[in-house]
Amino acid sequence: MARPYLNGSVWWLRKKVPLDLRGAVGVTEWKRSLDTRDRGEARIRFAKLNAELEEQWAGLRAGERPLSHKQIVALSGELCREFIAEHEENPAHTPGHELALFFSLYADGKRSAADIVGEPSDEQATLIKKFSDDARRNDRLIADFLLRRGMRLNEQTMSRFRNEVVAAMRIAREQLYRMQRSNYEKHPELERFPDLLVRKVTSGNSPDEITLSVAIAAWVKEKTRKDGDWVDSSAASNELWARRFQELVGDKPLHEYKKADARKFKEAIMSLPPNFLQKEDFKKLDFVKAAEKAKNTEIERMSDRNVNKILGFVRAFWNWAEGQYGDVPSNPFGKMNLRIRTKARDERDPFSSEQLQAIFTAPLYIGCKSGKSYIRSGSHIPSDEGIYWVPLIALFTGARSGEIIQLLCDDVKSEAGIRYFDIKDDGERKKTDLKQGIKTDSSARTIPVHPMLEQLGFAAFVERQRRKGQRLFPDFPKAADGYYSTAYSPRFKRFLESIEVKTGKVSFHSFRHSFEDACKNSRIPLEFINALQGHSDGGMGSCPSEWCSWIS
Repeated sequence: MARPYLNGSVWWLRKKVPLDLRGAVGVTEWKRSLDTRDRGEARIRFAKLNAELEEQWAGLRAGERPLSHKQIVALSGELCREFIAEHEENPAHTPGHELALFFSLYADGKRSAADIVGEPSDEQATLIKKFSDDARRNDRLIADFLLRRGMRLNEQTMSRFRNEVVAAMRIAREQLYRMQRSNYEKHPELERFPDLLVRKVTSGNSPDEITLSVAIAAWVKEKTRKDGDWVDSSAASNELWARRFQELVGDKPLHEYKKADARKFKEAIMSLPPNFLQKEDFKKLDFVKAAEKAKNTEIERMSDRNVNKILGFVRAFWNWAEGQYGDVPSNPFGKMNLRIRTKARDERDPFSSEQLQAIFTAPLYIGCKSGKSYIRSGSHIPSDEGIYWVPLIALFTGARSGEIIQLLCDDVKSEAGIRYFDIKDDGERKKTDLKQGIKTDSSARTIPVHPMLEQLGFAAFVERQRRKGQRLFPDFPKAADGYYSTAYSPRFKRFLESIEVKTGKVSFHSFRHSFEDACKNSRIPLEFINALQGHSDGGMGSCPSEWCSWIS
């Protein structure tokens, strides 16, 4: 599965080359540095580079093609200009740069060393040998150049293209030779190359015969543009599961996919355990192998809600594809969802009074060894760390763990003397990794800071964090899947297990149910509860002072 990965401190793109293209590409895995250490910037560069790669591979799948004489000359001009641009900053370091001297001073403008008449001097003979080496170098340049453009030329076209490249490279080396001598004027012969007009081939024999891989790349590119529909987390999840569908059923033109392909994918994800990549027996397996192993293993299966969530990711792609391309069948994932017989509330219990007592009298809150060793008793109270504050905020706000952990210091605001949390998705920030995400549009809301949090020193904590940086909880970084809660959830689960509170129906989300029940027991109006929890049938755009009378 293609995804950014960290190589040392720099992010890279690494992607398996499809079996049918490995001969043309020459490797089994394609890798490129994204040239950034910033996770958010890496996601942007990854999406762009991945889309370009899919376009290249689609062109290679189109097979060998002929080009006209004009197109061949234009293509050689593209290679020439690209070679100059690559080496113009330091022209003396150009591989085989001595040939520029040969062409400029000895060959008298001839197209190749073979055109020289008469016995060459010793210096010419040395350069002629270098020319033969350069012919092999040209072959490597041509191969790399065509691969980047996703082009395969038929035998006759390739032979003519090689000859034109010899002439084009003479111009390139003469230009670089001039640059070595501080003359950066444009070589007059560069004007002889016409513009390149070669239709990009996406796949197949007609413009509408688009392969799944190309369509997914176009979908991701559109949705992740600056004003696109996705935040980082949804981009990662949508592309991840669309690619896993491709990985399972193969990369074919869109019109060839049937309901059976969707059913096969549904059966595969239904067989998997939740968070399968975190399981010891599955963490080293790709999606296809993990699904095969899971079918024959007695394990806890993914919940029906998660299955439906994943099906929704891939269904969204097909809905988009139907609107973009001709000859695409009706969405194969239509009506594939599992029937959920219980309400979401029934899947998780609120914490009981006894469980809440156990949580907030645990070593974490009355004295532990350290912030890292918060399960063991000691004298340290980690009130300057997220592990201490995140459960407390959830208890008094009913917010989801991801909504809390993503908060910036500037998201704790004041109005009319009331401090409040501003939970939102406010679009691009200066650093993409700080871009926030919410579950739905209705989840954007303001929640007053409870007086008990104030008494515990929350305001002072915010000011300390503000002096350190932008994020309120920098000790909880965003996980590779784009969610802040991914790494935190197992940590909180271990905490509940350590105090013997964990059951099958309690988790961090139980704070949300406990908050809702407390609101109802306090006779807070339903529209206030909905607004505080970000439910779709309620919403408030400000932080009215009367809220505090309900929650104090």
